[in-house]
Amino acid sequence: MADTLLLLRLEGVLQSWGTRSRWDVRDSADEPTKSGLIGLLGCAFGYARLDPKLEELDKSLKLGLREENFGYGMTDFQTITGQLPTASGGTKGNTDDPATIISPRTYLQDAAFLAVLGGERTMLERCRAALLSPKWPYYLGRKSCPPSRSIFEALTEEYESIEDTLRKHPWDWECKDTISERPRRLRCCLEDQEGDLLRPDQLPLNATRMFGLRRVRVFWIDFPGEKEVSECISHG
Repeated sequence: MADTLLLLRLEGVLQSWGTRSRWDVRDSADEPTKSGLIGLLGCAFGYARLDPKLEELDKSLKLGLREENFGYGMTDFQTITGQLPTASGGTKGNTDDPATIISPRTYLQDAAFLAVLGGERTMLERCRAALLSPKWPYYLGRKSCPPSRSIFEALTEEYESIEDTLRKHPWDWECKDTISERPRRLRCCLEDQEGDLLRPDQLPLNATRMFGLRRVRVFWIDFPGEKEVSECISHG
């Protein structure tokens, strides 16, 4: 019997998925983090940062990723001085201290990913409903990184498993002038308790925002076929 799976398209001019971004230096992983995706879903549901429901989401969902288009890194050199407005309507910072904070921040440019989430059908249906009618805006890792398209792709039982989906679901990267040819192979990352790699993005809730380790398996697949993009690429 096929699994019920939720498919998401993560595409945007900029993405940033930090794994050590707790102070002034803000890094980005080469692929979306599970904690970042749970945060994205949390925005759609309207969950606050320390809501226990976020940890429930993390435990109930299994993640697979496929790199549709390899982004390239960019580091933005930012400085902060004085007081700044916050999303809640207040301010942060200290006008009595003129010291300037230097905060380099790394982003992925023009990256695209297929995310596949597995879990109980009821939970996946709730995630779909929240993504189609989000309570808060969601973003690709940071608030400065809005998606360039609706991220919901499908809720499907077409495939046998997350890995089967990663291997077979058609490639669907939006046509852009910078794309001259489709990739020959695609990189995949699958959550797997027997995996030989670790990702520091498991989501236990705590005030210090320290994350646990998650095991994954990375593998490459042959190009799975295109989804309504051949004509755009051939005439690009």
